Amino acid sequence: MKIMQSRFCICLAAYLAAVSCLQQISAEHTGTQIGDLVSIHATIETPADASRTGLKDETHVVWSAGDAVALFTAVTKDRFELASGANTGSATFAGTTSGTAPYYAFYPYSDDCSVIGGSLAFKLPSEQKYVAGSFAPGVSPALATMANLTDDAGFRNLCGILQLNLCGTGKIKRVEIVDLAGNMLWGDCLLSLDGKQGSSEQSLSVTGGSNRLVMVMEKEVTLLRSTPRVLNFIVPPGSLSGGFSVKVFDAAGKALSFMTAQNPELAARRSVIIPMEKTELPENGEPKDTLARGHHSDIFMDAGLYLTTRNIFPPAPFLGWGMDFLATAEDSLLQWNAMVESEQDENGCLLYPDNMPRYRMVYCNGGRAGNHGRSLTSKGRSHYKTFVANGGSYVGSCAGCFFACEGNNVGVHNEYYLGIYPGPVFQTGLMDSRVGMTIPENSVLLDYYDYGGDFRVDSIYQNGGGYVTVENLVPGAEILALYDRPDMPMHGNGSIWAYKADEKTGRVVTTGSHPEYGGSGEKRELMTAMVRYATEGNGVPRVKAELENGVSRNMDKCYSDHNPAFARIGDGQYHHFTIEIPENAKDIKIELTGDNDATLHLSLRRGTFAWLSDADYLIVRKGSSKTLEIPSLEAGKWYVGVYCAEKVVVACDKEKFDISGSVEALNGIPYTLSVSWK
Repeated sequence: MKIMQSRFCICLAAYLAAVSCLQQISAEHTGTQIGDLVSIHATIETPADASRTGLKDETHVVWSAGDAVALFTAVTKDRFELASGANTGSATFAGTTSGTAPYYAFYPYSDDCSVIGGSLAFKLPSEQKYVAGSFAPGVSPALATMANLTDDAGFRNLCGILQLNLCGTGKIKRVEIVDLAGNMLWGDCLLSLDGKQGSSEQSLSVTGGSNRLVMVMEKEVTLLRSTPRVLNFIVPPGSLSGGFSVKVFDAAGKALSFMTAQNPELAARRSVIIPMEKTELPENGEPKDTLARGHHSDIFMDAGLYLTTRNIFPPAPFLGWGMDFLATAEDSLLQWNAMVESEQDENGCLLYPDNMPRYRMVYCNGGRAGNHGRSLTSKGRSHYKTFVANGGSYVGSCAGCFFACEGNNVGVHNEYYLGIYPGPVFQTGLMDSRVGMTIPENSVLLDYYDYGGDFRVDSIYQNGGGYVTVENLVPGAEILALYDRPDMPMHGNGSIWAYKADEKTGRVVTTGSHPEYGGSGEKRELMTAMVRYATEGNGVPRVKAELENGVSRNMDKCYSDHNPAFARIGDGQYHHFTIEIPENAKDIKIELTGDNDATLHLSLRRGTFAWLSDADYLIVRKGSSKTLEIPSLEAGKWYVGVYCAEKVVVACDKEKFDISGSVEALNGIPYTLSVSWK
C-alpha cells in the first residue's frame, strides 16, 4: 500500500502541505469461490469530505505489487495475496480459508501477526524506508472487521503519519525521530478487538521497542533550500505527545543536523497526518567519532615565539579538520592573550573553564624549545600540561619533541620543557640535512598508509632534532619509526615515538624531523598518521557528578575560582552527568536553566554518554532553559548531557589572532541542572 500521484504531476510540496488526514481504505468481499479460492475485491475509498482529507487532483492511496493481507478467524489465519490491480485503488486478492465468522482482515500480512485472546498482535518495524511522496509498502497497518465473508469490509488505518518537510544542503542517508515523552514508536503491538478498533477510541499498546524510529534511504537524498523533501513516518497513535527531536545523518554515519519539533504539544492520532512546517535544517551536526565531539575545533597549532612562524599544517586540510593557530615571531602580548590569559579568556585558548581540552590536539612546530617554554611562563606551560593530563593529545616536530620531553640527557630535568613525555630525548647533531625513515612491521603507522609499499619515507628535512633509544624508552612509550642515516649516531634509533600515561590522558606523538613540510605524498601521509594516532588516543570523557533527586547543581564557577566540578561550560563543549534511576520511579523531570541568551542543549541516554548523535532523548533549540519530562524510565544508570551550542570564531594568520562570535563563552556560560522523580 502506498500513496500514488496522478498523471498531472501535481506539486508534491503543495499536496503534502494541504494533507491533514489519511484516506481510509475499504474493501468489498465478493465471497466468490474459484475452486478452493476465495477472491476478494478490495477498493480504496476516498472519503467524501475532501476538505477534511485535503486530497485533490486524483491523488490516491493504492495497493502495491506484493501486497498481502491476513484473514483471521477465532482459530485460523490465512494469507490472501494481491492477484490483480497493483498501483490502483481497485484490486483483487485471492486465498483460502476454513474458518468461520467473525472475520478480521489485517494489512500487511506477516508471519508474526496473530489474534490472541480477543486482541490482534502485530509488529511495527524499527526502520522504515524512504519513498518520495509516500511511505514504504507494508509499514502502515490497517484492519477490517466482517461478520460474514460476503459483507463489505472497510479497512481502517491503525496508525498516523508524522510528515517532515526538510530543506537544507548536503546529502542525507538516514533520519531518526525520538519521542521525548518516551512513547514507543515501534515494537510489539496489541490491539483490542472490542469494536472500537479503527476509531478514535481504539486501544493500541506498543511494548518491547523504543522511542527512536529510523528512516533510511536506499540512495543518498540531496536536500534543497527551497523545495522540501517530504518524509512520512508511520507512528502509533498517542505518540509524540511530549514532542520529538529529529537527527539527520549522511552516508558515512556523521550527524549533519539536530532539531526539536516546532510544536512539542502535538500528538499523533489514528489516520491523521501531522504536517510539520517547512524547515531548513540547522548546520549543527557532529563527527561520527565520539572522541572528536565536544571541542571548539580539532587542532591548535603553536607557531609562537621562538618557533617557526608557520600558518599551514598539511594534515589539517588533508583530513578536512578545523584548525586555529598562533603564528607570531615577536609579539609576546599576542601570545600571552591567546595562550595564557586575557580579560575575555582567562583560561587561555587551550582550555575550557573547567580545565578540559578545548581542542582535540595541539601541534608544536620546530624552533627553540627552551626559549619557547620560557616565553610561555610557568602558567602557559601549566596550561599545556593540563591540556594533555585531561585528555588532549600532543604532536610535535623537532623542537616540538624536545618541548614535550623531560630533558635532553638521562636524568636531566629542563624546567622550560613540559615533561608530558617523561623521559630523555637525545640530540642528533644533524643540521640542515635530509634523512630517511623506516617503519617497522609492528608500527601502528602502517594502520593508516603503506608509504609507497616499501614502509619507508625518504628525504625528510632534519635540522637538529632528537631521537630516543630502546634502552632509555620510558614504560608506556613505543617507537613508531626509525632513522635511516648510517653515518650518524641516531641511525636505527627512534625517529617517531609515542606515549600515553593512562586512559584519561591524551597521547603524545613526536618526531625529531620535519615531515610537516611535506604538502603531499608520503611525507604528508607520515605526518597525518602521527596526527591520527595521537587523536585516537584522546582521553576518555569525564563525568562531572551524579545528580541527586531534588537537588539543583549550580554550574557557575569561573576558571579563576579553581573549582572545575562546578565550572561554567565553554563553546562547543559537553558536560556529562549521571543519574541512578530507582525501580518504579515515576514522573522524571530534568531541568536545565540559565539566565542568559546563550543556547544550551539537553540530552539523556541509558548506560553511556548522552552525545547529541546517540541520545535516547534530546532537546535542541535556542535558549539556555530546557525541561524534559518523562513518565517513567528503566531503572539503572542514565547519563545527562549538557551541550553549549555557542560558537567562537577565530581569525588567525601570521601576527594575527582575532576572536569574534559568542566570546562570552570563552569564560563559560553558567547554568543550573536538576533532576527529580516520584
